[in-house]
Amino acid sequence: MALLIDNSVTRQALDTAEAVEVMDDAFAQLSEGKATFQPLTNVVTPVTEDGNYHWNADTEFYNWGSHLGAIEDPPRLALRFKSDIRYRETRDGAVLSKKYNVEPGTYMGFILLFDTSTGALIGLLNDGEIQHIRVGASAGVACDHLARRDASTAGILGSGGMARTYLEAFAAVRDLEHVEVYSPTQAHRKEFAETMGETLDITVRAVDDPETAMTDVDIAATCTDARTPVYFEEWLSPGTFLTNAASTELTDAVYESVDRIVTNHNHPSHYYIIGSESDERAFHDFFPGRTESTDYELLADAVSDPGAARRNEDECILYDNMHIGIQFAAVGNLVYERAKERGLGIEIPLSWFQQDVRN
Repeated sequence: MALLIDNSVTRQALDTAEAVEVMDDAFAQLSEGKATFQPLTNVVTPVTEDGNYHWNADTEFYNWGSHLGAIEDPPRLALRFKSDIRYRETRDGAVLSKKYNVEPGTYMGFILLFDTSTGALIGLLNDGEIQHIRVGASAGVACDHLARRDASTAGILGSGGMARTYLEAFAAVRDLEHVEVYSPTQAHRKEFAETMGETLDITVRAVDDPETAMTDVDIAATCTDARTPVYFEEWLSPGTFLTNAASTELTDAVYESVDRIVTNHNHPSHYYIIGSESDERAFHDFFPGRTESTDYELLADAVSDPGAARRNEDECILYDNMHIGIQFAAVGNLVYERAKERGLGIEIPLSWFQQDVRN
């Protein structure tokens, strides 16, 4: 039987601290050659009905995105895919990446989890909650190996699900005492501060500007959907551990100013676009991302080799938290196993996905 798992089941089954542990193990396996992945692949098409299509700041477009990742222990492969209508929106001077499926407020993302010892499809999971926790758990792994051991203060930009899981993951690996959070909507940042302060039993304070939240802290995290920079190099201080949710959140000068950059992998994302060469160039201006290889240090090395972790108290380290498919294999399997143990989810006959015609 395969198990259908929705976001409500994931919320019951998944613990962020446990997700950090399995993610640490997945990166260790990657370092040992016991895990692999396919970089993010995007297929982009026009959505206009009349066929008149030009990239500009007001254009909506269809975006299929997929990740693949496999780990050896346990033997699992995960395919995560999402189907979005994407656009951008300007709010308070920031350019934000927005999306929906069919209508605003609904989203489509799914994870197919396979047992690679038999080839069986064992899990079909909504990706909403897992999406947040797999990124936050990776940030927690990086924080554990790259932040100062005595780090006790944190600054967060953002007050959504990603900000929540980042902070939970930081608290799982460091004894936090004080956190400051900023997001553009006052009610959201205040609610976040109250909820997370109570959940983690630490002081979380909502502040009225991003610079206040992000300066003079041991751990700094940008957890926004901004497509233009929200964090600036003058906010860096010696010993800071900085991480992001997207490369577009940071200025180029931030990348140039830190002492070290550590990431999940150095491969570019792949884009396959319907349109002319000029349309493709316009798309990348419209929706910037990593389109070229990089040469950063790897988190997997920091996990497996203490010499590749933090080297002194003063170095300023950026963890560039790029998507990687092993995140879905590790966290997806954790959710699957916990759901099975607790009798959660809906069982689906495996025969629905098998056939007697050779393909």
